[in-house]
Amino acid sequence: MRNLVVVFGLSGSGKSFLSRILHEELGYEWLRSDVVRKELMGISPEQKAKAEFGKGIYTEDITRRVYREMVRRAKELVAEGKRVVLDATFLKRWQRDLVRENFEKPLFILASASEEEIRRRLSNRRDVSDADFSIYLKQKEVFEPPEEVEYVVVNTERGREELLSVLKDLVKD
Repeated sequence: MRNLVVVFGLSGSGKSFLSRILHEELGYEWLRSDVVRKELMGISPEQKAKAEFGKGIYTEDITRRVYREMVRRAKELVAEGKRVVLDATFLKRWQRDLVRENFEKPLFILASASEEEIRRRLSNRRDVSDADFSIYLKQKEVFEPPEEVEYVVVNTERGREELLSVLKDLVKD
């Protein structure tokens, strides 16, 4: 089974849904950028920290710290023989390169859903994430297509059991 899975995509695409399945059903340790970011900033995960895109706790500098910390923690866990899922947008090439520089054969999964579904999810969100539809639209503008990595697109508008089956097939070595 793959020891490192990167679930990436825009806010509302279903990254955390896929990551939760990997965690609960397949035993992956779940490192979520939203949680790591708030830990690094001394904020409880439940506390809201809404800010404009790229502001507040979402500046480029803080984002770099978050991704470096996620990779550091993942390396420790993998060294202990655990499997890890990284759950973050990975909007930029440097973020994906950071994973590729530190892990052999990571599996990249791009979570996807229709914009209508994403709008619905983000309007009803009760979650550690602070992203709303306006943040999603900004992310869409700055997203650097992942041309440097092989990845699999998984449409998250399916049921949990079907997605579990898809994920089981993907994480097989």
